[in-house]
Amino acid sequence: MLRLTFGLLFLFGVSNGDTYMQNPRGSNNRLNEKSANRNNGNRLFDSQNNNRGGYNVGETGDSDREFAQTTGGFGEGTAAQMWDVTNANTANPDDTSVQYDMLHQAGSILRMTWTSQHGCGNAMNNCNMVIQFGCDDNDKDETTYGSLVNKGLGTRMNLRNGGNTNTPNEPGNNINNAGNTFNANNGASRGRHESEEYYAMCRRRTRNKGLFTADQKLKGNSQIYTRQNPNGQRRGLECPEERDYFPWEFPSPWRDIAWVGQDVDYCKANIAPESMNVKAKGTCTNGGANNLPTNDQASAMTKAACQAASGTWMTKSWGQTFTTAWAEQFCQKAEWTQVNHLGNVDGSSLGGQMASYEWQIPTMAELTTNYGCKKYSTTVNGDTVEYIRMVTRNRYNISTGDYDPYMTFADQNNDPKNGVISPVTQNPTVDVGAYMQGLRLALNTAQTGRTFQDRSHVFAVFEKPAGVPLQARAAAMLNVNVRGKRGNIVQTFPAMEYDFEPNDIVLSQNQCMHFQWTGSNSHNNGNPAGDGQAGDAGEGAGGTDRSNLMEMKSHRSSYPMAYDEAGVTAFFDSVQCKYPLETSNTEWLTATQAKAVFASGGFYYKENGANTLGQIDNQGLNNLLNNASASFRQGLVCCTTTNTPVKDYYFLSTRNNNFTNRSQKLKITVVAGAQAGASTAAFQYFKS
Repeated sequence: MLRLTFGLLFLFGVSNGDTYMQNPRGSNNRLNEKSANRNNGNRLFDSQNNNRGGYNVGETGDSDREFAQTTGGFGEGTAAQMWDVTNANTANPDDTSVQYDMLHQAGSILRMTWTSQHGCGNAMNNCNMVIQFGCDDNDKDETTYGSLVNKGLGTRMNLRNGGNTNTPNEPGNNINNAGNTFNANNGASRGRHESEEYYAMCRRRTRNKGLFTADQKLKGNSQIYTRQNPNGQRRGLECPEERDYFPWEFPSPWRDIAWVGQDVDYCKANIAPESMNVKAKGTCTNGGANNLPTNDQASAMTKAACQAASGTWMTKSWGQTFTTAWAEQFCQKAEWTQVNHLGNVDGSSLGGQMASYEWQIPTMAELTTNYGCKKYSTTVNGDTVEYIRMVTRNRYNISTGDYDPYMTFADQNNDPKNGVISPVTQNPTVDVGAYMQGLRLALNTAQTGRTFQDRSHVFAVFEKPAGVPLQARAAAMLNVNVRGKRGNIVQTFPAMEYDFEPNDIVLSQNQCMHFQWTGSNSHNNGNPAGDGQAGDAGEGAGGTDRSNLMEMKSHRSSYPMAYDEAGVTAFFDSVQCKYPLETSNTEWLTATQAKAVFASGGFYYKENGANTLGQIDNQGLNNLLNNASASFRQGLVCCTTTNTPVKDYYFLSTRNNNFTNRSQKLKITVVAGAQAGASTAAFQYFKS
């Protein structure tokens, strides 16, 4: 029996169309591997991507020399305050490297960038990118399963990057095993995005039999079987039917950010109204959202079936209201990108920018009230800082034009005995109309409708501490990060070599930028290397990511500016810079301090309560930054003023500027005046 929502579901795909998140740094299921290939492509999710893609989880560095180490600041304290897990190094017990969660201020602008193998916005396919986020709605350190909330809805999230590359266990066909499985996964340091009970519900619900499956023979009838996943293989704890189809008709833990594609009008009329952001989705619970359903209740597909199983049908949305304006914001036109090329989009500045979406991160009130995210708190220098943990998810959905992707259903599945021939079949031999000549097409019907995916590692969104004048500006703050990893172009592919993100900024006076980046100490790109090249070409200690920021006079140069040169006025001489979690109203870093912190990649720092330059220990900075941190933790917020000269400013990373990885450079153009309102229009860095 077909359910009415089938007409609103859209199956996407074409073969070999990998997608890779570049900012935030996509994991592609990596953790901290030293191999060029990821260890386990099924660890947290089904990406369908090349094994070589992705970035290791961020680390603080084995010497832990960043600023504010002794202050107990946010991210400087216990694992419960900041990190999932300590990465023990048995070969070097003194190595105290720990995972680092990037920090982004609520309400700031994060430019999300990606590459996709078959492109988008071109005439050769029909595609879109569904951009989403998930967040903790339960305490990540909770160990008592019974006290967890949203188990009955399946939307619970307790995000963990994990301490190893093993796939988390699942409860099997009995949802009552979810609690024990949750405890076992925690004890084994397994990563987790979706919940154990979410996958159990997916296993018990009947798949949508109204969907077009071409000539694929699905091996089962639950939601773990789809045309793309006919054998029901498990990846992490995600539900294959939810993953392969959007919008989905049951509650999902993923919150929608944007749909970026070609059929924008169709999206506004048919896809946007079905987003769980604005439309409640229902499932069967055992009397409440926090109560684990019975097996029969978890299997219920409708309200009537739920009541027959003595359950309570409950609905859930993410608290927004559908309007024409909301649909206009949600459905975005994809930029033109070339097929079979992980390159840049057309129409950007000099053709030199990736496909992107500028996300204005919601406020803390929106994240907690609308999206149900859990708010944590920690103490920094005596003040309370609130933050939320989340991950982002990109789903690259791409289809051919061999059939109508919106109106092709199960009644066109291949059934020759009843006279039905699928519009696409496996490796068909086709008549080309010349002397009865047949030619075989290389066509896989599991891939003519296909979804690729990448997800970030865990990061945090924090609330600006009270009394810190960093948001009292005319427009939203811009996050300035580093993308890329250690190695030359062959060794890093299909990830990137180092670059700043964004790298070409137009900034109005009285706007702020939060500089922050993260890297790994294990990007060795060693064997197995798959179809690529092993090795980690670059400067400094092998396998280590390091970046810094120094000003230069021209992008064409290779030399940074000497800050003590007579008559030189640097960018940092005319802006205000402050640690984002520093609580003082009045104390800002001097220009000299800001220059030293940036140039040293955070090795030098501002001591708490003092306006002097400090150093963690007596060891000086290595000239290749080897003893600096892999991550520029917390970073610096730099605010332009009405006195900041209107001109172009140029910057580079001194370590990553040679034959192996040339031109990790950044341009900031300061323009007159202040943009009105906290709007993405304030940032024009990728426009022509």
